[in-house]
Amino acid sequence: MTIHPYFLEAIYENSRCQRLPLFPNITSLRADFHDYGWEMLPSFLESCPNLKHLSLLQKYYIYRVEKVINVPEPRCFLPSLEFVEIKEKTLREIDEAREMKLVSYLLEKSTILKKLTLSLYPLREEKVSAILKKCLSFPTLSPSCQVVVL
Repeated sequence: MTIHPYFLEAIYENSRCQRLPLFPNITSLRADFHDYGWEMLPSFLESCPNLKHLSLLQKYYIYRVEKVINVPEPRCFLPSLEFVEIKEKTLREIDEAREMKLVSYLLEKSTILKKLTLSLYPLREEKVSAILKKCLSFPTLSPSCQVVVL
């Protein structure tokens, strides 16, 4: 399943008023994000108990929309998530902390995660190395999780 950023935002806004329903049939999800969408993802992921594959693509636009979203701390584990791929065209300093928070969340909440891949381009080798080092410092719930930064 592929979800559009505006659909994810609508789901998030709805979740603030009422609990999201479960989506037990979603096993694979691709989500494209604009500049501000990362923060809404945990609320949706917690409603997908059978999700195994997650692919995220961050899209940046010339005109940046400043949007402040208060996201509650996620409570639930992600019991079935096995593979995560995060792709970005550019990792900007302003977004790095938010995106590292998402990576930390995925590593800390995924009980059987096998592989998390960050495809960050174009980045210099020393920046990729620093990001990998930061990712490896996060606690992981899955003992067999492999973290790859490209």
